[in-house]
Amino acid sequence: MNKPIHHRNSIAGAQRGSFLLEALISILIVAFGILGLVGLQARAMQDTDESRYRSEAAFLANDVISRMWISDPNTLAVDFVAGGAPYNEFRTVVQQRLPGSTTAPTIAVTQRGATPTSGFDVLVTVFWKPPSSTWEHRYQAAATVRMN
Repeated sequence: MNKPIHHRNSIAGAQRGSFLLEALISILIVAFGILGLVGLQARAMQDTDESRYRSEAAFLANDVISRMWISDPNTLAVDFVAGGAPYNEFRTVVQQRLPGSTTAPTIAVTQRGATPTSGFDVLVTVFWKPPSSTWEHRYQAAATVRMN
């Protein structure tokens, strides 16, 4: 038995446009996927910049501590606090290599014993503010500098 022609047309009419709707939905899903990948890539680049600044701060703090090891123990506590020539050089390098900090780096030097040759406890704090952040970041390095 043959089905009436008008019945076939009504089924075809009910499905008309469904392929277009499926195509639009698939394009929307792909677009959201691509948008998510772009956002992920942007966040990865931001994290890379932040880790670069963090490693730079660690390098600068450790560099100033290594300079303390070879400095004169009698003038170390004076030279490496705010106002001393080695401190001023350190502050200038930090300001050149780390972005946006309004806080100057700090170096706290405490003598361990009765004489300068007993050694010093040192705490170096470096600040920076990445362009992608609204707050200031901080790196601290602590060391004991002993004179030989």
